[in-house]
Amino acid sequence: FMAGLGLGGLAGGLLAPRLRRPLLLYAVVEAAVACCALLVPFGFQLIDGAYASVYDTASTAELTLIRLALSLAIVTPVTFLMGLTLPLLTRHMVTSMRSAGAHMAKLYAANTFGAMLGTLASAFVLIELIGLSSTTHVAVGLNLLAALLAGTIALRRAVPAVAVVSGAAADPPAADHSRLRRLLYAATFVSGFVALAAEVLWTRMLAEGTGSTIYIFAVILAIYLLGIALGGAIYRIAGRPRLDTPRVLAVAFLGIAVSTVVTVPWGSMWWPTTNVLRAVMLLPATTCMGYAFPLTARLLARTPAHTSRSIGVLYAWNTVGSLLGSLVAAFVLAASIGTNASLLVLGAADAAVAIALLVPGGTGQRVFRGVTALAAAATVVLASFLVISGSPVLLTSTEHRLLLSGLPFTHTEDRLATVDSVGGPVWKRRLYVTGTAMTALSVDTKMMAYLPKLIRPDAQTFLDICFGMGTTFRSALILGMHVDAVDLSPTVPWQMPTFYPDANQYLHSPNARIITADGRNYVHLTSRTYDLISVDPPPPIQSAGAVVLYSREFYEDAYKRLNAGGLMLQWLYYGVDLDQFREHLRTFRSVFPHVTVVFSPRPGGVYMLGSSAPIGWTDAGISALFDTPSATSDIYDAPDSAYLPKGSWPQIIDSDLWISDAQVDRFVGSGPLLTDDQPDSEYYVLHNLFGGPGSGVDVNQSELRRLTAGY
Repeated sequence: FMAGLGLGGLAGGLLAPRLRRPLLLYAVVEAAVACCALLVPFGFQLIDGAYASVYDTASTAELTLIRLALSLAIVTPVTFLMGLTLPLLTRHMVTSMRSAGAHMAKLYAANTFGAMLGTLASAFVLIELIGLSSTTHVAVGLNLLAALLAGTIALRRAVPAVAVVSGAAADPPAADHSRLRRLLYAATFVSGFVALAAEVLWTRMLAEGTGSTIYIFAVILAIYLLGIALGGAIYRIAGRPRLDTPRVLAVAFLGIAVSTVVTVPWGSMWWPTTNVLRAVMLLPATTCMGYAFPLTARLLARTPAHTSRSIGVLYAWNTVGSLLGSLVAAFVLAASIGTNASLLVLGAADAAVAIALLVPGGTGQRVFRGVTALAAAATVVLASFLVISGSPVLLTSTEHRLLLSGLPFTHTEDRLATVDSVGGPVWKRRLYVTGTAMTALSVDTKMMAYLPKLIRPDAQTFLDICFGMGTTFRSALILGMHVDAVDLSPTVPWQMPTFYPDANQYLHSPNARIITADGRNYVHLTSRTYDLISVDPPPPIQSAGAVVLYSREFYEDAYKRLNAGGLMLQWLYYGVDLDQFREHLRTFRSVFPHVTVVFSPRPGGVYMLGSSAPIGWTDAGISALFDTPSATSDIYDAPDSAYLPKGSWPQIIDSDLWISDAQVDRFVGSGPLLTDDQPDSEYYVLHNLFGGPGSGVDVNQSELRRLTAGY
């Protein structure tokens, strides 16, 4: 996405100075953006087959490169057109050097403020109300509206829209010194790098321990964009010829640096409130970012016509930095030195740029330059010292919390998230991903291997999606099956030794295969088939991205991966209200000809079981599977096994059977389904505010039994 914007900005900057009616071309480009946006989903369908053809044979690194290339082919055309728009509007609006900075800042602030409103409207209203594709159509409609308005204005003008006007004698001097120009381009590259890298890292920091709902990400992004828009607006109001200097730009970079460094303790240690409210800590740094961009563009401009070229080339450099920053933040910095240390390094980089910008500042205001340089140098030294010394400020909020618990734990970060594995007594062992507890050692997760094997005793191949502590993976291997375990995190599976002393025996078993992949894409793209599939999605159900493991399309893909008569188990815990619970079960039922729902032995949720063949078991089969020495040792190794219902295993399993087939149909009734286009479990705020009679009704085993007592 960013690559297309950068290329478009560069092309627009080179083209715009030659145009006499740039507003008319802007209208055409906006219309083209709308048309291309409508074609993007079809483009992804076209490349689906190409990606699937290499999915099973390519390595993880090769798949990443292939995914990058295919995404570039589909997304870049529309984002290239988007990148053209800012230079074209700049060429239209800037007719005098005296007002050049104000006009550029106005466009930059308006564009960013619009992005903020689009973020909030999409996340909080549109996607839940009308779905993803219709929300895209709203955006397309707005593009067409912009094209219509701009085209109407351009065609009504009887004279060329732009006249090249020479700058007056009082106009501020342009930065035509080649060394300074190179420095400004380098500065904006670093600015873009830091801005997007910090956005990735701030999101990781602020999502820690929240359950990572889409609303957390939307608010963080909205506040980030608001700060940039405010910075542009402040420059428009406060910008003056005497303030359009490299020295003032240096102060803006120093402001970014100091504010970025301050967010590390603020975000991890000192602010006893919600993570959403803590997101206001982004405003100082992002406001300085928003001030710096139009100021840099103004310093580069020589004539009104040249202004559009300056902003286009500047936009390209800034976007290339942003592209690299986002990749380096996730794949290099966070995975090597951690989130907090990475933010300190980024702050030091901006402080170093501030020092460099003070060098060509002339001989005036030496005290001002000296104080600014000293403050920037102090920021570099402080940030470097904190990183090198291993200061406690580098610890995440989860690490601080776990230190207070006194339990032993290990902390790791990968390209996706922070991962904390807590050891100690078996009943206290926990796995945290992004500060959210994923699971504990429990009979419930062992049953995700035993229950499918009970129903299909001849099963030999088992797909375990979402590794967690490795409990289901381990139990499936104990049951003698060949197990493929899929987890999105490259780190999580290798935390298993914290929870099981014999973990390496299973991790390196010849019957086991660990796959780092998105479970949804895996069942969609792999050519492998399985007798059994077990899915235990990460909690909470509402977390961003989890919906892809609950959608109808996911179940359809999983159904295709089952061998004849194969069976799928999906865990659904009581983290939703009654209406949402019915929607989940209704979606599962819409795909599988036969569905049985079983309560977990520890009353925390249900197992949804689906197959093309009838589902059932016998008491003899239960005893044959559960009363073996290996099963007894495995199951009763769980710390919560002491709370299992009293009685034999046939009594326990039979008593947990809830509803099947026609009973499921009667319980779920008619209603909406969870789909890729309508991800209701992820976008739910309107449901919570204006839901139906089942909205807000707690789900638990006793309530479900009461509702189905007459079935």
